[in-house]
Amino acid sequence: MNSYSKWPIKFFVSFCLLLLIFGLPIIVFNYVVDPLWIFQHTNKWNDVQQGFNERQQKVNKFTFSDKKYDALLLGSSRSTYINQHDFKGLNVFNFSVSSMYVEEYKDYIDYAKKVNGKSFDYIFLGLDFFAANKNRKLSSEKPEFYIDQTNSYMYRAKSVASFDTLKKAWPIFLSSKENKPVFIDHRYYDRKNVAYPFPVSDELRQKRIETNIYEFFKNDERFEYDPNIKKMLEEIVRTNPGTKFIVFTTPVTMPRFVVELQNDDYWKGYERWLSDLTDVFGTVHHFMDINEVAVDYKNFTDSHHFVPEIGSKIVDHIWNKRNYAELQDPFAFGKLVTADNKDEIIARIKHDINVYSDAAYNYLEPVSGEKPFYANEGSSVATFASSDWKEQVAPLRLLGAKGDFEVSSNGDNVVKISPVSTSPGSIIQFGYNLPELTGHNTRKDKVTFIVSLKGNVSKIGDVQLFVQDRVNGKWERASFNTILDKKQARSFKVSKKIRDGADSVLIGIRWQNQKSSDQWIEIENVKIF
Repeated sequence: MNSYSKWPIKFFVSFCLLLLIFGLPIIVFNYVVDPLWIFQHTNKWNDVQQGFNERQQKVNKFTFSDKKYDALLLGSSRSTYINQHDFKGLNVFNFSVSSMYVEEYKDYIDYAKKVNGKSFDYIFLGLDFFAANKNRKLSSEKPEFYIDQTNSYMYRAKSVASFDTLKKAWPIFLSSKENKPVFIDHRYYDRKNVAYPFPVSDELRQKRIETNIYEFFKNDERFEYDPNIKKMLEEIVRTNPGTKFIVFTTPVTMPRFVVELQNDDYWKGYERWLSDLTDVFGTVHHFMDINEVAVDYKNFTDSHHFVPEIGSKIVDHIWNKRNYAELQDPFAFGKLVTADNKDEIIARIKHDINVYSDAAYNYLEPVSGEKPFYANEGSSVATFASSDWKEQVAPLRLLGAKGDFEVSSNGDNVVKISPVSTSPGSIIQFGYNLPELTGHNTRKDKVTFIVSLKGNVSKIGDVQLFVQDRVNGKWERASFNTILDKKQARSFKVSKKIRDGADSVLIGIRWQNQKSSDQWIEIENVKIF
């Protein structure tokens, strides 16, 4: 055999050697770190995992597990923070992923039953109110996409040999080595399918809550309840006749709850949602109301994602201590809602919203007999009583007050207000009369009010922005609940469509619930569009 005829053999041997030298380390590294959750081993180099593609990863984990499960838990990112190992006496797999909607439930349940080799004794469903919105944005890929990927030819072999897998594995390796995430994401996992939120400071949490609420108003997202929700849930129950369904609603912070449910469309959808859930399942473990958890913001990482400790409380209510779940303390976390008591509970929730909205949203109709005072332009720094509002940022005016307040204004267009003394029911409202700003004949279809504020107030919702118009003697308002900081001014925004025939439009700021004379608010900048 001549040298020319030997070159294919040499080439093949060289190729195999190169593959062995460069490819084998990649395969070994990907296998050890296992970012796609296609193996079951745990070690010190893979115990801090990133959920970069939770749908694919959880399909993989369930498929390639040698365990058999008694129960399945499905829900959105909120429910990922429920520890599947908290269920006493029950082997549960948490299939929850980011933005999972009811449309996906059936396919994942059907697949999980097939892999499990039997039906589940229990299926826990974590239901989110936002997911009942007909305008919701569904996942770009259906469950079958991820299921087919997992079951494709030589999927695991191709995955461990992939450079793309290597790119996913590297930050997980570094995170596991440091025993903390070095990547940026919403949460991270251990190898037992338990999710953990990234730590948040009080300041970051507060900003997130503020941002979530601000975005709600900014996007002006309409809520239209989807009647197909009930049909899809009924189909899931019908196709799992031997399974007990345990259903719970997920909690949100009080500010988000009040902001959303003050909207008539959201409230009507909320009532319909609870009614449909009780029709389908009989009993619902209800956590989305104003309760002891919702008012303590340290129970959340933002306006709607609860911390794992609250996930454990949910597990206690729906499973571990379910025999005590019928205790209906109005302020307790978790209530059993049934067809028999849903009207009573909905009425109570409506009452609670009204009580809390008194602090956040109620607006004060203009007090008759108050004389509107306007600023003397170029005035020097002065302090004056709100009842004699003469020195102010033109043309900011007093729109109504109960109690004594001190107002200071300077030439830099900054207004500071503080109570002289405090008493129950003290309140102040100030702002602008739109016709006086623009001329009585100027027509505005929509008004947007943006204000930079800072202050020391009692609690969230004590200061609110509003735009209100009057038609045939009846006022209608849009309002925004602010979250103020003492050191740094923050910008807040509220918008309203002005009704035809409006003879008065008031734009302003309302402050109530003053507790001490050292409280204050400061208005640094105002824009009206």
